[in-house]
Amino acid sequence: KKINKLMYYYKKINDINNFDSIYSCLNNLCVCSMGLLFPQCLFGRIYEISGLGECYVGFCNIYLLHFLSNLLISFIFLMKPTSVFINYNFGDFINICEHHDNCGNFNTTIEYYNKTTCEFKNNTLCNCFKESLLKKCNYEKNYEKNIENLIFYINLMTFINIFTGFFINGIFYGYYRTKISKKYNILHNKYCDFCIHFTPILHQLALCQEYNTVYRLEESIIYPVNTM
Repeated sequence: KKINKLMYYYKKINDINNFDSIYSCLNNLCVCSMGLLFPQCLFGRIYEISGLGECYVGFCNIYLLHFLSNLLISFIFLMKPTSVFINYNFGDFINICEHHDNCGNFNTTIEYYNKTTCEFKNNTLCNCFKESLLKKCNYEKNYEKNIENLIFYINLMTFINIFTGFFINGIFYGYYRTKISKKYNILHNKYCDFCIHFTPILHQLALCQEYNTVYRLEESIIYPVNTM
């Protein structure tokens, strides 16, 4: 009586495994350097050796998430008005106004308005001159304040971008750390998994830890073949 060949791996379900030490990355400098410099690539290798899929698939998944996140935040950043960098050429406005009827000749701007309050001293100016001078005055009056607001906005968006990157790491890598823990019967806590990968430096060390642990466990798995 023939029985189809069965290929399976055996592990002691009742035995609880543990991750290697968080400092186990020092045992393999190649893995350590990859985890610190190219964590997405190391995750791709973990993704492959743990049987979750091809290496490039794991790499592309996390790379695409960070790319889309940075693209979205960059788009939001560019929506901020950048009029502070615009070089207003008020001379062009004045030249145009000089050719308007009832505007007459324009000699100097100092005599006609207060630069501090942007109030006009001479009410006989035509509307074309007033509009040009008002734009010039408001631009000069609010220039320093606009620069300060822009610097604050840049710092805020930078912080949001960094925090978003950490949060994506916590969600994405934490999910797969939990998934690996369940597969290899390793003690874990999904909230701790998130916090571990959310924290800078600890995130890279955890990737090295996961790679070394999965590699060790895969090497210890027995693959018997039953031909009868």
